[in-house]
Amino acid sequence: QEIAVRFMNGKEVKADLIGSDSYSDLALLQVETDIETTPFDFGDSDTSSVGEFVVAIGSPLGVAFENSKSFGILSGKNRIVPVDTDGDGVSDWEMMVLQTDAAINPGNSGGALVNMAGELIGINTLKLSNNKVEGMGFAIPINEVLPIIKQLETNGKVTYPYLGLSAVSIDNLNQVQK
Repeated sequence: QEIAVRFMNGKEVKADLIGSDSYSDLALLQVETDIETTPFDFGDSDTSSVGEFVVAIGSPLGVAFENSKSFGILSGKNRIVPVDTDGDGVSDWEMMVLQTDAAINPGNSGGALVNMAGELIGINTLKLSNNKVEGMGFAIPINEVLPIIKQLETNGKVTYPYLGLSAVSIDNLNQVQK
């Protein structure tokens, strides 16, 4: 019902929702505050290299561990991860992401993935978790985020193209009469 942004100094400020996108799980918020902030410089996720060092910033498990940083490498680029947006167990969307071994935990979502130049190259979003894998965190590449944010700023929502296809069994087609 209400959105607040918590700054690094612990101060919370009411935020207005400009727009949100359920597929990417991104939202654009607006706040007014007297706290001096310095925005990240945007990097270029297309030119980032597998093996380069990154830092994931977030609040794993909530306020108790806020402003945590974890260090790792960029493990992969252009990974496709199926996403179930409505909780029915069926993939509704495939998200292209950056893979990192920097710890991404619940509460890190929406946090920054930053390269060693201090540039924002991704937005932390999810991790794969089961007993067969460890350290498979994912971030939405900043080059994918920026067009989404632009649409949220302009329209308050994101529109996606789609293509409708249908199939008919060849047995059901009319046979040519001889």
